[in-house]
Amino acid sequence: MTATYRASDDAADAERARLAHLAELFDNGTIRTFRRLGVAPGWHCLEVGAGSGSVARALAALVAPDGAVLATDLDLRFLETLDEPHVEVRAHDITKDPLPAAMFDFAHARGVLEHIRDRDQALATMTAATKPGGLVVIEDVDWLVFEAQELPPAFGQLHRCMQDAYVAGAGYDPHLGRKLQTWLPEHGLVDVESAGRTFTMQGGTPSMEWYVLGIERALPTLIEAGIVDAGVATAAMTEVRDPACRLLSPLQITAWGRKP
Repeated sequence: MTATYRASDDAADAERARLAHLAELFDNGTIRTFRRLGVAPGWHCLEVGAGSGSVARALAALVAPDGAVLATDLDLRFLETLDEPHVEVRAHDITKDPLPAAMFDFAHARGVLEHIRDRDQALATMTAATKPGGLVVIEDVDWLVFEAQELPPAFGQLHRCMQDAYVAGAGYDPHLGRKLQTWLPEHGLVDVESAGRTFTMQGGTPSMEWYVLGIERALPTLIEAGIVDAGVATAAMTEVRDPACRLLSPLQITAWGRKP
């Protein structure tokens, strides 16, 4: 099982919906962090794994009129409407492609590094691209809270099979969030702090669909590889889309540090 970060053309509409759910659920908290950290007019910002562009758009509003945002991603199809004058969109692999050294006042990635096997290189690239005194902000999850609760039986089986497959095959780290507060200092960042939040995920609503749509995208590959039984997958989707299904989300952890 290997990671693929580009949705097929057939899955593009579902991926667009998933990204919209992510923005609805997580952008307000992300933007509050930006304001807390003092992102201001004139700053130059890097947004890694920009997705639908909602966070880059928010950064552009904060740094206008004299600042700038570089929004990068492997798949630019969902950034087509990101046409703010202060934003440059670039196809970029954070593990391989260079960035200008010490250019940015602020570098941010949300829900990205947990999926990257070579995440140390990704963080090193982000840090090298940040100016001395600049900030690096990473947001990733820890599934401990989610997995400690009683999950619907078929969905619990599907979730565990999927997580195990991505850990083994793609280098996914389902617990990177809890490691951020020690990982960032290992890359030379100082004054590191972190904060976390969880929320209720209800079946049939965006609070659950941001995860369920991602599972649906992976299911054909999982079933074809014999990792998941098709009957279990069907039962799991029924369980988790039932409005009576209410689960605590994984813990979303934001950590930030300053480059000396």
